[in-house]
Amino acid sequence: MPDFPFQRVAIVGLGLIGGSVAKALRAADFSGTVWGVVADKEEARRIRKAAGKWQIKLSHVLAPALQDADLVILATPPQVLMAQLPEVVRLVSPTAVVSDVASIKAPVAQLGAQLLGDRFVAAHPLVGGEKTGFSAARKRLYQGARVILTPLPDQAGGALEAMRTFWQMFGATIIQMTPEAHDYALAATSHVPHLLAFAYMAGLEGQADVLQQLAGGGLRDFSRIAASDPRLWADILWENRAAVRQHLSTVQRTLGAAERMLAGNDAQALNDLLGRGQRCRQQFQFPPVHS
Repeated sequence: MPDFPFQRVAIVGLGLIGGSVAKALRAADFSGTVWGVVADKEEARRIRKAAGKWQIKLSHVLAPALQDADLVILATPPQVLMAQLPEVVRLVSPTAVVSDVASIKAPVAQLGAQLLGDRFVAAHPLVGGEKTGFSAARKRLYQGARVILTPLPDQAGGALEAMRTFWQMFGATIIQMTPEAHDYALAATSHVPHLLAFAYMAGLEGQADVLQQLAGGGLRDFSRIAASDPRLWADILWENRAAVRQHLSTVQRTLGAAERMLAGNDAQALNDLLGRGQRCRQQFQFPPVHS
């Protein structure tokens, strides 16, 4: 196994994704320094308690964590991340690599390249869950996961190859595509599904008292992602709103067709629509769920 390409890692945001990077480094017997930047002293206290004997360095401001880092991973929501980038540039060394884990890539990659050039590597691990915080983070979250790297077309390879090695050392498979292709694809496979789950449950508001005792596995499985952080998902949907609207239009057309089938008593057409949905789902390869 190759050596880690970095020895001083700073992770800004120790929620599910950033916290899992920290725990993966610990599980891999990483011998370097790990800093975590958290919201406040209370969060730092909770993480220190959860970390036990592991000596992760914590700060609720950027400067101490970033000044000596050779890798900075921004694991904050997209709008927060982009607001943080100018200060990150001011604080990091001129040789440090900066990356991220955001679910949208085009605006992040463009701003990162503008401020840091080839030293910014836009990335998105295709992992997640409705639980949040450091306590939800898992050391094997990236084992067998797919991590998308989205360099700009003219980006040179030094930092990019280092980040490829970094994620591969956790057992991840690397996919490379343009930021725009990423955002269009993720709108279909993640962003719109989250929007639909949240919107459907919002539509049941006021009926929960009557329906809660009748909910079964179908509603549980469909609505699971509506237990996610609404603020984070509002941020993601807003930043990727052009691609989300394109896919949402397709969903609306399909639902409109289903409504016309029901109104027109066209049972065969409805059956055909459901069959198409089943066959399409069978073409997808979903990642394993890790505990």
